[in-house]
Amino acid sequence: MEPESNQQHQGTTFFSPPTLLIGLFFFLPVAIPSLFGWLNGLLAVPVFFLFITTGDEKQATLLIRNGLLFAAVGALLLNKFELIVFALTMLPLGYSLYRSTQRGDDPVTAGIQGVITLAASWFLFWLVYGGMSGINPYANLLATLDGSFDQIIKIYRDQSDLPVDVQYNLEQLVIGIRYFLPRILPGLLAGSVILTVWLNMVIGNRLLLRVQPEKAAWPEFSRWQLPDKLVWLVIVATVLSTIGGGVVKSTGYCLAIVSVMLFFFQGMAILIHFLNRWKVPGFLRIILYVILAVQSYAIVVLAMVGIADIWLDFRKLAQDTQETENK
Repeated sequence: MEPESNQQHQGTTFFSPPTLLIGLFFFLPVAIPSLFGWLNGLLAVPVFFLFITTGDEKQATLLIRNGLLFAAVGALLLNKFELIVFALTMLPLGYSLYRSTQRGDDPVTAGIQGVITLAASWFLFWLVYGGMSGINPYANLLATLDGSFDQIIKIYRDQSDLPVDVQYNLEQLVIGIRYFLPRILPGLLAGSVILTVWLNMVIGNRLLLRVQPEKAAWPEFSRWQLPDKLVWLVIVATVLSTIGGGVVKSTGYCLAIVSVMLFFFQGMAILIHFLNRWKVPGFLRIILYVILAVQSYAIVVLAMVGIADIWLDFRKLAQDTQETENK
């Protein structure tokens, strides 16, 4: 009777809603990358969410496996198998975040482990892909960017209706970016890994707080806080980019990008804390978020707020912690 019940159990999970949703999430960016390509960066969310809510690691693994089979079959039919393989690089991140919750890790510890996991997954994918295709992915990315700048310069030169001085200034700006971008590209790539992990953690935890708050991995994002010692990353980045030269200066620039991104997250948490405290309506929040997304300097401003929080403690988290310990 036991083998029979196991077969019946597998049959029900194969066509269960979680299985079909997993298959859909992983298939959409493969089938229509122009419309759903952005989903590739959030595929750890359904994996993380399913592991937490199912409460049974083996059952969750079975559901995810069956869903991925659906997605893989669809990718094979569309002759886009390499895209589904890239999507699978998000699986280790989802499982890493789940294991962090089982160990009781705080958001910072979980985030560090998630960044290491995702960076390793992406590096392994591009290493294998580059070996099979005979292309160096990093060099190919640099060549693609360089070719894009050539096209931009050509477009500016072909704009005969623009004044000569305007054409010259625009061309010099593009040439400057063309020279500077390769120096900060490692920092941008590291930032993309950090941003991806952060988005999956925030969205996954937010879903848990809404659906099953008792199983939420961490507190609300507005209470997340970076360790104070991380301010040394800002100091080192500033020193290297100011007094260094060559590779040292480029390293400083890359560290600056990473530190600005990290403290931007803290600045966002502070902003959301006060929006919640002042009970700002949803539509006003949306307008504010759009303004922040459009105004690039807002990232730097929020990062500065995040750094200042180390000394000013805008949310009084240290005070709350001390009161809790006294009780």
